[in-house]
Amino acid sequence: MEIKKQVILRSVAGEHMLIPVGETVFEYNGIFMMTESGKLLWENIEKGAEENDLKELLMQEYEIDSETALNDVKEFLEMLKAFGII
Repeated sequence: MEIKKQVILRSVAGEHMLIPVGETVFEYNGIFMMTESGKLLWENIEKGAEENDLKELLMQEYEIDSETALNDVKEFLEMLKAFGII
């Protein structure tokens, strides 16, 4: 999975967000707020994880079933795709 936009993950006062940097600043007016699970997924996308890797990660971290984990991963990835981030 390729990250196409310049964004960085930052945590401030317990809140996690993706912040546009570089040329991406001109495309987006604001930041992308993230949950703890979103932060976990993003950190692993940066390391090269693919959809199945992310599903397994959520299953282990949150002790959820495969279907729930896969649905959560797909929803997160679709959001990133909709904004052209991946």
